[in-house]
Amino acid sequence: MTSNTQQRRVAGYFVAVILAAALVAALIAVISSGGGDSSSAAAEGAFGTHFSGLEERRVAAGVPTMSDPSAGGAHIHPRLAVYVRGEQVPLPPNIGIDPYQPPQSMAGLHTHEGGDVIHVENAADPTLGQFFEIWGVPFSATELGPYKAGDSEQVRMWVDGTPSTEFGDLVMEDGQEIVVSFGPSNGPPPPLESGT
Repeated sequence: MTSNTQQRRVAGYFVAVILAAALVAALIAVISSGGGDSSSAAAEGAFGTHFSGLEERRVAAGVPTMSDPSAGGAHIHPRLAVYVRGEQVPLPPNIGIDPYQPPQSMAGLHTHEGGDVIHVENAADPTLGQFFEIWGVPFSATELGPYKAGDSEQVRMWVDGTPSTEFGDLVMEDGQEIVVSFGPSNGPPPPLESGT
């Protein structure tokens, strides 16, 4: 009887240890995965590189992939600087490029190294709104990412140093310098500083 009781206790102990180890392993897996792509994107912040949903955003924006032979867009490089309350928001690398997909599936509007250069390749008449849609960052005359215009703060835009109200409708051109800002409704445009 004593031997049976001890064997049951030992067996119960081993089962408890195995279950505890399995639970710890499962928790570690959930924590290290960050809960999936949406949690990763949230961790990167509102202006990070958002890979989750990229293909759906590309299609919704009407932007072809690099491998679409019918697109025939020019290869141009406008520059973009984004500011929130006077602080520059870095343009992240690999907007429009999912590292888990082949290179041919990258969007015809994308970034490579970061800095301030938008690569327009294989996208005809590309608009700034299409780029922001692919990026996954809301953008309009009243919204920039999570920021909404109000009485004292607005979304403002300058193109080559001149105020513009085209916002998402702006058709981008080679060498164009675009500055988008959320903040006080007066004052000069923030600078478009040289990118990397």
